[in-house]
Amino acid sequence: MNLGDMLRTALENLGRRKVRTALTSTGVIVGILTIVTMVSLGVGVQQAIRDQFAALGLENVFVRPGQQQGQDFFTQFGAPARANPITPEVVARWEQLPNVREVTARVSLDGVTTLLELPGGELRAVRVSGLDLIANPFRTPPVALAGTIGPLAEPGQLVLAAGALPRDVRPADLVDRELAIVLRSPRGEEQRFPLRVAGVSDLAENEVQADVADMAAMKAWWFNMPDYLATQGYDEAVVRTSDVQASAALVRSLRAEGFAVQSLELILQQANRVFAVINVMLASVGGLALFVASLGIVNTMIMAIYERTREIGTLKAIGASRADIRGMFMLEAGLIGLIGGAVGIVGGWLVGILLNQLINWYIARERLPIEGTFFVTPWWLALAALGFAALVGIVAGLYPAARAARLDPLVALRYE
Repeated sequence: MNLGDMLRTALENLGRRKVRTALTSTGVIVGILTIVTMVSLGVGVQQAIRDQFAALGLENVFVRPGQQQGQDFFTQFGAPARANPITPEVVARWEQLPNVREVTARVSLDGVTTLLELPGGELRAVRVSGLDLIANPFRTPPVALAGTIGPLAEPGQLVLAAGALPRDVRPADLVDRELAIVLRSPRGEEQRFPLRVAGVSDLAENEVQADVADMAAMKAWWFNMPDYLATQGYDEAVVRTSDVQASAALVRSLRAEGFAVQSLELILQQANRVFAVINVMLASVGGLALFVASLGIVNTMIMAIYERTREIGTLKAIGASRADIRGMFMLEAGLIGLIGGAVGIVGGWLVGILLNQLINWYIARERLPIEGTFFVTPWWLALAALGFAALVGIVAGLYPAARAARLDPLVALRYE
């Protein structure tokens, strides 16, 4: 018997027992559908996270100054002791490096008591931060209620968040007006920093955004260090390189200089390792269902041997070898797995589409700042699932095929 004869015979035998074939394939369908759905979820979430990181900028390198041993933190009563401060001179040197497109310096006023002086003299506690010029996909972009909220044209300006304003104050009334950020030291001393309102955003946070130069001046007064930037430098710098490879080389270089460096690409690599483990765990759920399905295939093929004992004897009597009989039964078992795998792949793909629709509907209803396809069925997953289903069927058919091949033709012909 050649392969064509065995394939034709296997298809005819499966076609004669359509109900049994369908029921046996159901177990494979459930297993493959589970594997495809679960792994699609892992692949989709991993891809969504990768896209979010890419939106943040995988080419960005976040640099913090090195700290002297034992002085890793500072309080509102004392300036930090930095081994490698990020001074304006250091920032200027980084800007001249090859493959560096831009360097954005940042100053943090965390731990500093900051108040917003409104028209009329009312003081409100606010958080003063710098304008975040790097897109954050995890946060809904702010909308200007009045004025402009983009990059500040020059120092001496600020952007107010709607959450920092009293309810009876109209945002448009504050644009181009001079307000003051008041710093109050632990000793009770106060210092005003008059700033002009450039715009008001719709953010609900109790926040004021100011230029880095103004924030550096505030910090210099707070620590009573007129030369604060020259001695202590910025709290952080974001270095945007030309590509991911350049950022990886810059990370190694800056770490060798003693700076604390963090790259989104390094975080993404760790996340990919975690997702590899998660995908294996998700696939194992469907693997358990496939194991149960393989037992069903074994049972079906053994029953087929009893029903076709005389047929097997006839085939052997006319010249079929043990290898022919073994191959025919293994081919039947493999076809059961292949059919179940094909249906399971299509079912898993359709389930993924449905769940994506439900998730996106929920995200839209809740107005969450998240976008992405959370169930993704790549071509390699479909091919791997199809091959795995066929392999499970073939392995499950090994024992019944070997049993059929060992039948004595004389005994088989006399079988009633």
